[in-house]
Amino acid sequence: MLNEESLTDSLKRRLKDLKRRKNIKNYYLKKIKGGKSYNAVLLDSLIIKFIMTLLFFIVLISKTGYFILSLIISLLFLFSVLYASYYIKAKKFNKKVIEINKDIVNRKIMKEINYFTNDEFIQYVREIFEKYYNISFDEYKENIDLVGKKYDEVWAIKCFKTSQEDRISKKDIRDFKDEVDEIGIERGIVVTNSYFVSGMKTEYEGIIELVDFDSLVYMVKEIGEYPSKEDVEEIIISRYEENKKDISKRKGHVFSKTKVFKYLFLSFCLFILSTMTIYSFYYMIMAFISLSLAIVSVFYEYFQKLIFKETEEE
Repeated sequence: MLNEESLTDSLKRRLKDLKRRKNIKNYYLKKIKGGKSYNAVLLDSLIIKFIMTLLFFIVLISKTGYFILSLIISLLFLFSVLYASYYIKAKKFNKKVIEINKDIVNRKIMKEINYFTNDEFIQYVREIFEKYYNISFDEYKENIDLVGKKYDEVWAIKCFKTSQEDRISKKDIRDFKDEVDEIGIERGIVVTNSYFVSGMKTEYEGIIELVDFDSLVYMVKEIGEYPSKEDVEEIIISRYEENKKDISKRKGHVFSKTKVFKYLFLSFCLFILSTMTIYSFYYMIMAFISLSLAIVSVFYEYFQKLIFKETEEE
């Protein structure tokens, strides 16, 4: 009995994991294929290969006249095409997945930073720089947010938290540089969660170190705080669950208890009209559709209550 239960639990876990993997792959494919689902992409691919194989078989049998031989060669052709297609698509898919994961992580980090106050962003930068450079930084004042020392060299950091659309201007850098030069600090660093005006990195190379959002993400990765593949998959699954809830809500607006009588009344009216007009067949179809919606609404409401009851018991 125990073995049977453990086998059932193992099977359930396996099926759950397979479903999870399919949902993740479905998410990636929708991103890559412009909204097409996993099943749609798979079906399209199989149909195209089947048509190719069928045409190949027709040409082969017309040339040779041997049905069995043509069938065997055609099946070998199909398996070869499937294997080659899978290998090529797998490479492209994995490359795209890396890009999508990068975008997901970047958006996650952006979202986290957007919730920070200016002081919180300064502390965020401080923690990253202390781990990345192995230096202890202290808060400063005015145009300098943080100062630290390494090998008798004083470092100064200025943080700019802004929107992703804004760019840090030359004036912002110049004000910071003037302050650094006045105090006599050896190394100045400007950090932003956005980007700098075009050409500024080249202009200030060797004078002021400019750290934009991409450089900040790189540092996060280097200190080991970059979200893992498993973290990204959890984000994808959570998005899938949110979308599922939204779809369920939209279904609820169509299939609800309040709509049952409306659908029945509409069905009755359409049926009466079908006996009075020349388009009787059209009205009969619409009456049948309205009646079907009423029946579905009744079952939907029942299952919703059943699911809610099971959730409460759990």
